[in-house]
Amino acid sequence: MIIKSFFTIILFFLTVFGGVLTVNAQSQLSKTDSAEVIKKVLESSDKVNTVVYKIDHKKKGLSEKDTTYTTAICSLYIAPKDRLKAYHIVDKGYASSYGKGFAHLRYDGKRAFYLSKLIDSLDVYREPYIDKGKRNLEQIVHSYSFLLLGEHFALRKPSGKGDSQAPNVLITEEVFNNKAVYCITLKFEDNENARNRVEKLYIDKSDYLPAGGSSFWQWENMESYEYYEVEYLSINPEISLEEFKVDKDQTVNLAERYKVFKEKINKESIN
Repeated sequence: MIIKSFFTIILFFLTVFGGVLTVNAQSQLSKTDSAEVIKKVLESSDKVNTVVYKIDHKKKGLSEKDTTYTTAICSLYIAPKDRLKAYHIVDKGYASSYGKGFAHLRYDGKRAFYLSKLIDSLDVYREPYIDKGKRNLEQIVHSYSFLLLGEHFALRKPSGKGDSQAPNVLITEEVFNNKAVYCITLKFEDNENARNRVEKLYIDKSDYLPAGGSSFWQWENMESYEYYEVEYLSINPEISLEEFKVDKDQTVNLAERYKVFKEKINKESIN
């Protein structure tokens, strides 16, 4: 889950220890410039209280042969004191060799709502999964946390928690998806659980917000990879907390939400 862990690791190594900065790239930033980039990233994230974005994501798990492709529109209400860091509404379309599906996901700080169906059965009734138990809540959200940027926007200062694999941190200037970005690369030391582990986060130079990222690692003869791109649809829109509320008997017309979702996706593609 590169989105969730990336900034905890970055800030811990850069602001607490200064990181292990490699210097073998021509576009490598100096230690001073790297610290300034991290400072501006924190300042930028601190100004975001609500956000709506589209994320295109693809992922293959370590033991999986298939790649899953996901496009989602996510609305977040940043809540730094909440254990999951943000209340959210997520509409996502996904596709793999198993078929194409659509899901509506919601979390309001107390309950989580999860409803997912294959595209050809959106009109078929299925009871949504609603839970308020702490452990089950976190398990539900964890299953799609790769789509959520709440951890980034809620991280106002270093947490003091590191990672079991010490990384080398490299910050370079690059072009990502036709945007000028800072690429923050973490290269981890091999251990018995992972080798050749590399994680990247691309920070847009114009606003210091995440523009995308990737992850790759291997174990034995298996490999895992993850890649995503982010497009911000609205920064700090007025979103009522009522929109995130999950009632104990919450229902959602998935066919109608999918129709609206497709219209939004198609509109953004044209723009």
